[in-house]
Amino acid sequence: MARREKKPDPVPPPKDIAGALFLELMMQMLAFFILLTSMAVIVEEKRLAALGSLAGTFSPLRRGANLSQGKGPALPTRDIVDGAKAPKRTAKALTDVAKELGLKDAIHVLPLDKETVKVRLAEAIVFPPGKVTLAPSANKLMDRLGKLFSRPEVVEITIEGHTDETPTRGTLYASNWELSAARAMSVFKALHERGVPRGRMIVAGMGDKHPLFVGGKDMSRRVEITLKFRPVTAKPEDSVKPTLNVISRPAVAPPGGF
Repeated sequence: MARREKKPDPVPPPKDIAGALFLELMMQMLAFFILLTSMAVIVEEKRLAALGSLAGTFSPLRRGANLSQGKGPALPTRDIVDGAKAPKRTAKALTDVAKELGLKDAIHVLPLDKETVKVRLAEAIVFPPGKVTLAPSANKLMDRLGKLFSRPEVVEITIEGHTDETPTRGTLYASNWELSAARAMSVFKALHERGVPRGRMIVAGMGDKHPLFVGGKDMSRRVEITLKFRPVTAKPEDSVKPTLNVISRPAVAPPGGF
């Protein structure tokens, strides 16, 4: 007579339910700790990237859902950065600032492409003749620029100082390059004092190697500020994966051929 096979005992349900709940609680606390750490980061881009990463990890939506265009489940949310319109909006705001301060002829706003805007400031509205400290009359301008440049959509700010070919005799600076670099640093400090993160700004002294004439007027002595904005991807699924490009450059770089 054949023996009956003994059926294996059923696997009992896990008894350590408290341990599972404790593990889940620890995971949530870890996520909260990451969020607090991101809030403490000085560079705004890193904070946004960390927030985006957390949102992508814990979001109930499927990959590629685009809430700003009305696709996918309805949740109370909005875009952190409207990158597609940021350059045009900033260029218009800078033009309005020039008009309000009566500096329309001394400030030139030049949209270069979809992600870059250049602001050209004549020396007369920023510095007294032969000086590297900001003129008192430039404080209102710096206040307005500081607010615009602190926006999270601005990811890189290049500040260039330019001079003409007039020799720097009787000054503390041995060359026009050093003079232009000192002026660029003055603008850097003024913007940082008004809340613009240091890691977002790059300073360069260009000396007298880039003369400029606009409408027959000599604009060689000037400060040029180039704004780069957060890049915008065409695919919605790419927008949920924020990226951060860290660019390492010297604080003051001499122009080529100096």
